[in-house]
Amino acid sequence: MFQVIGSPLAKARGQNVTIFYVNRLGYYPWYTSQGVPINGGLPQNISLQVHLEKADQDINYYIPTEDFSGLAVIDWEYWRPQWDRNWNTKDVYRQKSKKLVSDTQGNVSATDIEYLAKVTFEESAKAFMKETIKLGIKSRPKGLWGYYLYPDCHNYNVYAPNYTGSCPEEEVLRNNELSWLWNSSAALYPSIGVRKSFGDSGNILRFSQFRVHESMRVSTMTSHDYALPVFVYTRLGYRDEPLFFLSKQDLISTIGESAALGAAGIVIWGDMNLTSSEGNCTKVKQFVSSDLGSYIVNVTRAAEVCSLHLCRSNGRCIRKTWKDPDYLHLNPESYHIEASEDGEFTVKGKASDTDLTVLAEKFSCHCYQGYKGADCREMKEADGCSGVSPFPGWLITLCLLILAGYQSIQL
Repeated sequence: MFQVIGSPLAKARGQNVTIFYVNRLGYYPWYTSQGVPINGGLPQNISLQVHLEKADQDINYYIPTEDFSGLAVIDWEYWRPQWDRNWNTKDVYRQKSKKLVSDTQGNVSATDIEYLAKVTFEESAKAFMKETIKLGIKSRPKGLWGYYLYPDCHNYNVYAPNYTGSCPEEEVLRNNELSWLWNSSAALYPSIGVRKSFGDSGNILRFSQFRVHESMRVSTMTSHDYALPVFVYTRLGYRDEPLFFLSKQDLISTIGESAALGAAGIVIWGDMNLTSSEGNCTKVKQFVSSDLGSYIVNVTRAAEVCSLHLCRSNGRCIRKTWKDPDYLHLNPESYHIEASEDGEFTVKGKASDTDLTVLAEKFSCHCYQGYKGADCREMKEADGCSGVSPFPGWLITLCLLILAGYQSIQL
């Protein structure tokens, strides 16, 4: 009923989900926490051509099949391509960039140093990210290539009084400035990992809702004639308490919210703590085989039913009003989910006429590429103007990734 995919080991190849960390794709430049430069430290300090040659080798190694059609996620988090977003620990990239200009330009004013450093860094960072993903798509054109944590909403002020969850206006504008990245991507991979310390579930809902909504907005603002698929990263547990698994309400506020807003899939991420002992592994298995598994099955089947009856399976159901508390859930009076001892789930039942009427009242269709109309029944010209990405799925896919730095254990 849903798919569970373990993440690839450091040397594993041909996985349906391939994650490229800093040491797995070319020569990514970054600084350690001690300020030691790796691969030059800055994107303007590394040969792009040398990087791409190594990246090409890495892609061929980790994704040996040319017709690969899975998720290809580039996880580069040390710096951001926009100067103004490199704050806190990332400020080292601004400081090092300014020092580079100062050392090479001689007698230059502080204002000019700032300007030249910003221009040089942003141009190099843009070329580095754009050409890398361009290479990936050229090498494995069916793969869903994208960068982890892009787009970001930066609505992290969750402890502020009267927190609304909305993305700050300046961050929305900065996302607009990244049109070159969205045009270069085949998928978007935002994150909605939440903390127990966020407080009540209302804050968790608001945090997740606006982040997914911003990603859905960005997915439609490319030069493509379709919306990019959005795969939302979340976790089994809370970021500050990984072994404290999400409550039923918070599953709705994260996974359920993502589905209702039109996400193409879910990537569930976790660290080595989840598999560090037999006891922890047992806890994970129990959660996946109970609350999590049951909820995923509920949402995927509801999404399937909605797509079939409203969109003729040629589109994805999305809320008519994005903030309304309407979810793709099976009506318990019409369906029953049974769990077997081995963790398998079976859905029994059928949607009633009333169920279908309610879906039609609360959801509309976002047609897949090649289809149009309120119910996606009409075929359109190959060069049509809109639609959802070529990603063929119409329900939530669960990818369970248990990671430890660059190592991982396949469940």
